[in-house]
Amino acid sequence: MKRHMLVILMLLIGMGTWYYITGSAPTIKKVPTPSFTGQYPGLHLTVESEQAKAYTTAISLPRTDYEVLNDELDAFILEKKEAFQHNLTPNHGQKGHLNIQTDTYQTNQTEYTLVAHTYAFTGGANGQTNVDVFRLNLSDGTFIEWDDVLRDDQHALEWFQSSVITQLQNQEYVFEDQLREAIKHPKSTKWILTSSGLVVMFDEYEVAAGAAGVVEVHIPMKEVEPFLLSKLNASAAQEEDSPIMSPSNKPLEPNGKYVALTFDDGPHPVVTPNILEALEKYQARATFFMLGSQMEFYPDVAKQVALSGHELANHTEHHPDLTQLSEKGIEVELKQVDERIERLTGGRSALVRPPYGAKNEMIEQILKTREQTLALWTVDSLDWSHRNADQMYRLIMDNVHPNAVVLMHDIHESTAEGLPKVLDALKREGYTFVTMSELLTLE
Repeated sequence: MKRHMLVILMLLIGMGTWYYITGSAPTIKKVPTPSFTGQYPGLHLTVESEQAKAYTTAISLPRTDYEVLNDELDAFILEKKEAFQHNLTPNHGQKGHLNIQTDTYQTNQTEYTLVAHTYAFTGGANGQTNVDVFRLNLSDGTFIEWDDVLRDDQHALEWFQSSVITQLQNQEYVFEDQLREAIKHPKSTKWILTSSGLVVMFDEYEVAAGAAGVVEVHIPMKEVEPFLLSKLNASAAQEEDSPIMSPSNKPLEPNGKYVALTFDDGPHPVVTPNILEALEKYQARATFFMLGSQMEFYPDVAKQVALSGHELANHTEHHPDLTQLSEKGIEVELKQVDERIERLTGGRSALVRPPYGAKNEMIEQILKTREQTLALWTVDSLDWSHRNADQMYRLIMDNVHPNAVVLMHDIHESTAEGLPKVLDALKREGYTFVTMSELLTLE
């Protein structure tokens, strides 16, 4: 009996230690199936992020309607998380960071390739980036292998090896011995078939010095075609709509009682429309800090936000910790979202909210040069952590103040569930709902 009690006590201590180290409970949640088709039929994307004492994470990987495919994608994420936790040794007060971002390539209506870029900083001198490739057939829920699209004979395999070596033979930092070893078994390499040809990717340090980063080889389609089992049917290009002009900022009375409601990490195909419905009911304008990766997947939802008269703002392309990126890396993350918003609204975002609120002098200087405003918050609903509508309501109403900027996330169902109660209470207390840009005109 005493032995059993000791085991239980040790388990409880272990769980408590984990909670203390991370500073938060796990916040994994299955993605609800969207009620409509997005940019990529059959794929559903949302961001899972976490902010703890020792680290931050942001994971963006699509899911499908097939359990067998999702199980492998989930196993991949779990493996990356466990490796990150095992190697985590933060020092000098610098947090670890795990970021998994996905590039999506569509071959036809039912076939996709997902390229997952995993950046992990666990406390050493530098972080490291790896790539993983998943080729999906959503017509039958299977993974696409080499034999499904390319010839599997000695001539084809030798052609592949020769093409990759030729493409990289004069590239700086590449080690020939490591390259030959990496392509020894062509069918197990990280390859992507697109309308322009075959792309082969290698992890950072896999075939070259770290200065080369992730190495990519592009083999033109004219060289690939003789080895294809069937002709590639490229997906049809989508026409872009005319820009939706953003409503101008309304002049505010200096002595007014205002609150700016802001939503991060969307747009989401289920949650965002529900939030828009609640905002419309209370005639409330808000600011949506969007991720470029979400805008890519759900352009119609982003368009719906703009059409509803709300402000679209920049929350980076892939939700990285910007303090761990180079100046060039920060510029890329911001530029991609600016371009997406400009195509949609006709104007660049005036506001940038860095993920986790992480900033430094370099980020502030970049935004100053870009003539954009760093946009943080004064009231945190913590909706990403507790996922509880009542708790969100209490945190907001206990901390709200005139000219407050409230942080929420339009990717959690509990946020949409609790928003009407928040809107009703704020309205009864005499608050006027404004966008964050409108609020900043009072400064």
